[in-house]
Amino acid sequence: MTTSWAWLVRGEVIEACRANVGGTLLAALAIAGVPWLLGSALRGRWLTRRPNDLTLAGLVGGMLLVTLVQWGWRLSCGSF
Repeated sequence: MTTSWAWLVRGEVIEACRANVGGTLLAALAIAGVPWLLGSALRGRWLTRRPNDLTLAGLVGGMLLVTLVQWGWRLSCGSF
C-alpha cells in the first residue's frame, strides 16, 4: 500500500491503482478527510454530522473487500 500512497500524492492515479487499488482508496479517503477533521478539531465540534459506526464499518469493509479482491486476482492471474 505504501507504493500506492506514494504514487497518489504525486498525482499518478493510474500508477497508484496499479500498485494497490485498496491503498489508493485509503489514501484518497485520508486526503479528503484531513480538511474535515482539521476543521472539526479547530471548531471543537463536527463540521457536519458525527460519523456513525455503520458508516465507518461500511468504509472499512469496502476498502477491505477491494484489497482482498485485488489480492486474489493477483494470485490467480499474476498481475492486475
